[in-house]
Amino acid sequence: MDNLLPRKSLFVYTICLVSLIPITKGDYPPFFSLDCPDPTLNTTGTYAPNSTYKTNLNTLFSALSSHSNNASNGFYNFTAGTSPPDIAYGLFLCRGDISSAKCQDCVVNTTQNVVEWCPRSKRVTVWLEECMLRYSNEYIFARQDRGFIGVLRNAWNVTNKTHFNEVLGEVIL
Repeated sequence: MDNLLPRKSLFVYTICLVSLIPITKGDYPPFFSLDCPDPTLNTTGTYAPNSTYKTNLNTLFSALSSHSNNASNGFYNFTAGTSPPDIAYGLFLCRGDISSAKCQDCVVNTTQNVVEWCPRSKRVTVWLEECMLRYSNEYIFARQDRGFIGVLRNAWNVTNKTHFNEVLGEVIL
């Protein structure tokens, strides 16, 4: 019995360490967090493939992707549709130290793949290495997303330290 306790402790410790590794899907940058309801457990948070919400979601993705190339501050939000509950609210936020081209790549790739990662989900928040995408059928602007609680950190060196410090100075003040 005494020998079982160290093995259990080692198992729990290993699980905790493995949970800190970012999730990866194919060749895409690692996920830091992917929050979407499981469609098999939550049918109220899903949409039908040919629904008005799906059409509005496609419009939202198109708007976010097309504005990601000229969002000087790395942020943009958009609303598609006019009638609840089929309105699609969405936004993206890019890391402050990346170029607008990298921001655009991240947003475009995320909007193209998020439906595969979270099939038919009406509410999704995905944090990647270079950007975050969030959308919902409920109003999300100026409202905290309580789905992700954690600290995101850049494991690599900042590519443009001067720009990073300028942006950091603006945010902190």
